[in-house]
Amino acid sequence: MDSADLFWVTQTMRIKLVSCWFNTSYAEYSNGLRKALEAQVGAEVGVIASNCGCNDPMDGVFFDDSSDYFEMPHMKYWNSTNPLKRWIRLNTRQVLYRERAKRYMQRADDAEVLHFQQTLNGYGSAVVFNWLKMSTAAARIVTVHELDPFQLDFKKENLAYNLADRIIVHAGDLRQELIDLGVDSQRIDVIPHGAQIPPVSDVARAGIVFYGGHKLNATKGLANLAHAMALVRAELGAATPVLKIHGYYGEDTRVDGLQVLEEAGIVDLVRWLDRINNEEVIEEYQKSLLCVLPFTGSFAGFAVSNAMANHLPVIGTRFAGMPEHLGDTGTFVEAGDPEQLAASILKHLADPVLRGELAARARLRAESLLSWEKVASKTIETYQRALQRKAEIPRALQARIA
Repeated sequence: MDSADLFWVTQTMRIKLVSCWFNTSYAEYSNGLRKALEAQVGAEVGVIASNCGCNDPMDGVFFDDSSDYFEMPHMKYWNSTNPLKRWIRLNTRQVLYRERAKRYMQRADDAEVLHFQQTLNGYGSAVVFNWLKMSTAAARIVTVHELDPFQLDFKKENLAYNLADRIIVHAGDLRQELIDLGVDSQRIDVIPHGAQIPPVSDVARAGIVFYGGHKLNATKGLANLAHAMALVRAELGAATPVLKIHGYYGEDTRVDGLQVLEEAGIVDLVRWLDRINNEEVIEEYQKSLLCVLPFTGSFAGFAVSNAMANHLPVIGTRFAGMPEHLGDTGTFVEAGDPEQLAASILKHLADPVLRGELAARARLRAESLLSWEKVASKTIETYQRALQRKAEIPRALQARIA
């Protein structure tokens, strides 16, 4: 396929995304990508969706009404210690998720490109692996946003990824995890998380913002941040900035978070923003002094890309995709070191020139690498590689050599 052929494919490809379409950061990601793809290919990009099975409060709240949506029952993953119970549950779950994968595929219609956004449960690995084993004329791409417990317990199942025409991840550490699980390294593209790039705001800034992700668990580093903020308050007293926490919480998440904050003695410093939409995220980031993300796992790309796009300096770790997104525009600290984190926060709070320089560099990097236009262009390149592979290697041969 020469360059002229690739140009023609770009201008005519029919694309459908399989994605969570509830009001979460995953739908924000898919919608940002969808709009940018539509602008570049000049055609509507469809969305196929279902109930995800997370049972969080936002379950049932749609991002918008544009998806081709269906509902099915779920069975959450549970690796029982009882062999019989484990066998029954795993096989029942496989039947349910094979049917779910089939329904996703039935809604593909005449799509040339099918792009699955792998997250959890109804969009998790068990569904993806079944989906990849089904026959289709379309090129198939999987963006792996995160790995789930099933595929980590049953590592050989990950070889099914080699039936995909391309794999997308947002960070190099996840790429390496997939390679270690047996995925063909030549099939994996690293494309960063995108962000809307609004005009730079001149609103007064105050407070520190922290993103708790879909679940506010230990890998987000809230305990580390809470103890760092206690040290900051010991230094600044009444001048200590408010800590603003946002994310997508389950029913018990804030209870766990409050316990961490109580232990550190900073409950009164915190303002809970809970689940806010992308417009509200932009507003909060534009009026914050710092974004602090002491993650030790998961993925921080949503918060990092939005912070950079909104002229907000970031203090983070070298985990969760932050090195790829921040480059040299952020400040990195060691994970699990509240003293170092506190020292870094104090340094940034005391030096508006430093904050301004880092924010400006972050904004420039966001404009050049993280805009949805840039991310869509890289994604289309992945689609082109997938279509080329699909044209060159018959599906039966792919199954034999995977």
